[in-house]
Amino acid sequence: MDKKITTPYTVLEIGSGSFKLHRNGSFSTRYQSSLGKNLKNSHLDSHSVAVALESLDKQILPFLKEHEIEPADVKVFATAAVRVAMRDPLESGKQFLEQVELRGFKDPRVFSEDQECSYAAWAVINEIGSTKKNFLVLDTGGASHQLVQVADKKIIRKESFPIGSHSDIANLELPNFLELGFTSGLPLTLLGTSGLILSKIPKINKATIREVFTALEGLDIAGRRNFLSSIIDDKHLYHLFVDYRLQVLPNAFRLIYNCVNNLNVSEFVPSSQQAMHYVSEHGFLS
Repeated sequence: MDKKITTPYTVLEIGSGSFKLHRNGSFSTRYQSSLGKNLKNSHLDSHSVAVALESLDKQILPFLKEHEIEPADVKVFATAAVRVAMRDPLESGKQFLEQVELRGFKDPRVFSEDQECSYAAWAVINEIGSTKKNFLVLDTGGASHQLVQVADKKIIRKESFPIGSHSDIANLELPNFLELGFTSGLPLTLLGTSGLILSKIPKINKATIREVFTALEGLDIAGRRNFLSSIIDDKHLYHLFVDYRLQVLPNAFRLIYNCVNNLNVSEFVPSSQQAMHYVSEHGFLS
């Protein structure tokens, strides 16, 4: 955790809902992956794979070329959807990573549940660990979500759950974090795109989170976009209100609400850091 480089790495995070292409101090962009959509029996859906490869071919690779960055020089890691698909007897996860490598990216890593928790938490600790002694970090993705408890700049508890915004949440039992040993009443930092959006809602609390996802569930895509634009003043976030994300945002907010309600979260602590920030600064630690 102490290793640091002089020049930031360019990082490509292959998420279950979106790609994140990032380099500290230079750029941070997001593109659709949808790999967590229709992920069944550990098999990546062929349409979702086609969407992801199109994002690579038509958006990510041209962006890298424009910035004179070779794909081979990019640090690549994948999260829950690809991790699950690596268990696929039909090898859909392996085949997807082969397609990534065919496009010039070298040695893409698949983060374990433990790594996904740790890298995100380390990034947040670097930013707010000097001002907050005890806090929680919740990272919500397309195929999973992770909760980490931090005390005195150290991770003391972490869990990853194979439930994300693309999951059939209505028919799944959501985690009881108290029973798993997490501490009630701590401040919470929200990560992931859904967390970023939610954190920009003024005076965010348990009640407002419930009101927001309840309202979104009753609206079509255009209505969801208009609703969020009406309650969030930060126009820099409006580019995140794209169709594929708006389709699953109520699910993501439900997962966040479950944590906030279950653990009686005392306050929300903003953080601009995520796992990709840590990898850009330090690279991979093992």
